[in-house]
Amino acid sequence: MPVAARLIPLDEQQDRVLRDLALEARSMQEIVEAIRVWREMRGVSLETLDHIAGWPEGYSNKLLAPEPFRNLGWQSLGLGLSALAIKLVVVEDPVQRKLVEKRWLQRERPRNDVPAARKQK
Repeated sequence: MPVAARLIPLDEQQDRVLRDLALEARSMQEIVEAIRVWREMRGVSLETLDHIAGWPEGYSNKLLAPEPFRNLGWQSLGLGLSALAIKLVVVEDPVQRKLVEKRWLQRERPRNDVPAARKQK
């Protein structure tokens, strides 16, 4: 499945809806908590989530327990998001940006006129 990272243009109404339903997550623990909240909002049982996501019976309980005994991996994350009809949207954190942007070093471009692959020996 190809990765689809693209800008999503939003009109005012969509932006308002997203703010009302959005949950912030800056760590895997917070992503798991957000999935827990969405599952509750949808009223989906753990067994149903297992079935729709294609997980083994009882797997969602291990992933979404208050103290999970399994970690959510790349594949499980995608399957769980799809089963709950939710997606992740990456946005800038302006507070964090102010803390780190002075440490960002600009990437230096090579100064060669000819790419290395085309250079003759």
